[in-house]
Formats: sequence, structure tokens, C-alpha cells
Amino acid sequence: MSSATVRYKVIHETRYAYEHPVSSGRHLAHLSPRDTAWQKVTNHQIALIPEATERSWATDYFGNRTLRFTHETMHRDLLVRAESEVTISSQLPGWDPETPWDRDAMPPGTRLNDDPALAEFRLASPHVPLIAEATDYARRSFSPGRPLLAALHELTLRIREDFVYDPLATTISTSVAEVEAKRRGVCQDFAHFMLSGLRGLGLPARYMSGYIINERAPGAPALQGADTSHAWVATRCPVSGWIGCDPTNGKFADTEFITLSWGRDFSDVTPLRGVLLGAGTHVPKVAVRITRT
Repeated sequence: MSSATVRYKVIHETRYAYEHPVSSGRHLAHLSPRDTAWQKVTNHQIALIPEATERSWATDYFGNRTLRFTHETMHRDLLVRAESEVTISSQLPGWDPETPWDRDAMPPGTRLNDDPALAEFRLASPHVPLIAEATDYARRSFSPGRPLLAALHELTLRIREDFVYDPLATTISTSVAEVEAKRRGVCQDFAHFMLSGLRGLGLPARYMSGYIINERAPGAPALQGADTSHAWVATRCPVSGWIGCDPTNGKFADTEFITLSWGRDFSDVTPLRGVLLGAGTHVPKVAVRITRT
């Protein structure tokens, strides 16, 4: 983690080869980086092959930029190529290391009397039920009055140590309870599990979607979840603002993380989804390339 400003170029390609011709397709993409206090988007474009019959930009409920596009001509292949350039500054210097985690925590069942934008991130969501196992797991790091930064760091390290990164162990439909029982999965599974634990303690926490750059020292292990879309968690501190944590790699999210979108869980920020007429069997091939500029 560094306090320096860094610049990245990201190319995210998704290719579909359909078993049968597609006569109609409608898609929603969350592939556009966000402008935030720490991240500035200097260039962004999405190319489609074949070109869409219609396309329109919008901003969703959570403030994420989205692209809707429609194909009404017959096609057997589709390429979605998102190209972005961003500048990112470190958030760490502004984080207060002393704020206790339970200063503004509101346990489930409490009448929520704060900003609705925070309240919805304390509650269960479609992929993040508040299960006792996740809350109990998180509580081991969150003793009364402990500083939030220290508790978050310990929790991310524990998940990194206790859970195995295994792309074959789960699917998007795998529940938080199954992930807890198997102790295996991928970044979105670990983010959902951590969200369940934090929200169970009454903390507002949101699902973060984006990328992590896979830079490492010679001989060091690669970062899990790199070279594709990545997911992590951000928790709200009343003094420091939102603090990003990556349970997949056991670290705070800083300048090596590029933010696309955020929401309650994966279902709010799926990078690309759609409805097709035709198609048959098809598996998307995703490739992400990130370079410093």
C-alpha cells in the first residue's frame, strides 16, 4: 500500500460464442469505473462487436454508471470491450486508527434512525442473509471498544487464512451458509460472508466490484482474484468514511484496487448480464489486462 498517486489503463473483454444464432439480445453492463474521492476517471469507452441496435447510458440507484444495449440483428458471437484509464490516490492517510467500531453500530432489530443510504447497507440483501455463523465469526475480532481499523484488519486476515480460494467450489447461487461450511470459494463468496458478519454486528457494509492489479515482488505469490473482475468490502467509519477491505487477500483496499461499482451484493453490480432469444449453450470468456501508465 502506497500513498503515491498511480495511473492505470484497464481493458476488460468479454466474449460470447453462442451455440445457436441469437436473433434478439438485451444487456445491462456495470463496466464503467466510478469517479470517487480517491479515484478519477480520465477516459472510458465500451466497444461492441457487432455494434448494438440501440445503446443508452444511465445511473443506477447506487450511483453506478450503467450501459444498456440491444441487438436486434442475427449474430453468433458477441464481444464487449471496456477500456478505461483511471488515476487513484491512497485513502490510508485519512483513516483514523482510534475510532471504536461500536461507536455507531446498530444491531439488527434496532430501529434505524440514520441516513437511509447507510441503513440499507446494514440490512440483509438477496445474496447476503444475516446468519449467526457469520456474525459469530466476525465478533471474535470485534471486542467492545476495539478500534475499527484493527478489527477490520484482523477479520480480513482471518478469512484469508481460514478460507481456501477455489474457483470450482462454488457458483453464484452458493449461499453464505454453504461458503461458511465449506470454507472454500472465490472473492464474491468471501465478500458476501464478510458482509453478513459485519452487518450482523450492526455495521453498514457494501459490496465493491472492480479489479485488483496483480503486481508482486519476484517469488511472491500472485494475488487471488487478479486478472479478472474482483470483489471486496467497504465498511463505513463515522470519522474516516468508507474503508475498503479485501478478505480474499487479507488486506485493506488501496491504490492497487480499481473501483467499478458498489451495491448491497453481487446482484446489484453484475458486470454483464442479459436476456437472449436463441443462443443455446454459451460460456463467456473474460480477460482483464491492467497496466500502469
